[in-house]
Amino acid sequence: MKIDGTDVYMTRGDSGTILVKCKKDGAEVPFKEGDKVYFTVKTSPNVEEKLIQKVETTFLEGKAVIEIKPEDTKDLRFNKEYYYDVQLTMADGRVFTIIKPSKFVVTEEVTYE
Repeated sequence: MKIDGTDVYMTRGDSGTILVKCKKDGAEVPFKEGDKVYFTVKTSPNVEEKLIQKVETTFLEGKAVIEIKPEDTKDLRFNKEYYYDVQLTMADGRVFTIIKPSKFVVTEEVTYE
């Protein structure tokens, strides 16, 4: 897995971990109990169908740990750009997109299982 800015490049069928933190005015703001962090991948920001969605409610040192498993990407076409974003729904109901729509690129693999 490679992260370039907010774009993610991942070999199809691999495992990967994305650590997400929240910042306000340049200062890190830790996630709190009751917060939910959504990581969603689609073919385009303009479609309804979600290809991958992870919801994180437990945090490590104030950061969300998004685990991508082999089965999450094994059926996606490689050398194709998908799009993802990360949304925070706070315990009090407020919603913020903390990573705007960015590329999620599935790269090719040689060993298929």
